[in-house]
Amino acid sequence: MSAHIEETSRETTGDTVPRGPIDAFRDEYGMFSMVAVDQRGSLRHMLSEGRQGAAIADDELSSFKTDLALAIGDQASGLLLDQDYGLEAARNAQCPVILAADILSSSQPGGPVDIAQLDDSVTLETVQAFGAKALKFLLPWQPNRRVEAVELAHAFMERCREFGIPGVLEGVVRPREGHLESAEGFSEALVMAASDLSKVQPDLYKTEVLYNGKQDRALAEATAKSITRELDCPWVVLSSGVPAEEFPEAVLAAVTGGASGFLAGRAVWSGATRVADPGDYLRSHAPKNLQAIAERIRKTEKR
Repeated sequence: MSAHIEETSRETTGDTVPRGPIDAFRDEYGMFSMVAVDQRGSLRHMLSEGRQGAAIADDELSSFKTDLALAIGDQASGLLLDQDYGLEAARNAQCPVILAADILSSSQPGGPVDIAQLDDSVTLETVQAFGAKALKFLLPWQPNRRVEAVELAHAFMERCREFGIPGVLEGVVRPREGHLESAEGFSEALVMAASDLSKVQPDLYKTEVLYNGKQDRALAEATAKSITRELDCPWVVLSSGVPAEEFPEAVLAAVTGGASGFLAGRAVWSGATRVADPGDYLRSHAPKNLQAIAERIRKTEKR
């Protein structure tokens, strides 16, 4: 990461003038404080589980995303959506939209996402319909398939450049097994993935954060510092895999190590999947959850 970007991630500059296309997603403090709700099959599963296995219709997914967009308003600096169920949410968004350009699946039924392909149905016309200001691609990185990962990442960034908009590349380590199950092994893999994927020059990099509690703080900060050294672009963390109540501290650890904010999903809205009226829950809790994460790193900037 450049010295300029690293400085911006740690100080309140008051500079809200975009310095490049991806900087349109920064908040007034110069940080990325964004919300992700591009989940498709996983969101359907979460809602179904919250209703004792009831079937979830497509319009319920669309309503969930729209209710979230309305609930957070312009409090988020960006909103990540999918083309399948996110169009109405995009129309109601009060912050810049990122559009997912990935098709995700699992090699094992019910298992974590470990297969991704570029969604060719996301065209320039789709981008324009959503008013999207960036595209995002989730890339499962595997130690034994590193070349393939870089090639797929390159194809995604080429698509972004063809469309003339920034690319948000999300590198996640999959599967976590063997050596990667240990905290140290996972840390090494996160850094190696960032090093590999930096070769395609994403505009913004998104990755996992190693954090389950205070005992992980030192390793999380050290991992973030190593990731920062590998990248020539700003980067943010996602919330999946981190307990929601721990995520503000996880982001703080990452930002201390050079990250420029977050693009969080479950830490903001997962509680709504377990109640009878998701919309009411989102209106009551999503803005507070988002504010708690953002304020945790803003207080640090002002020290």
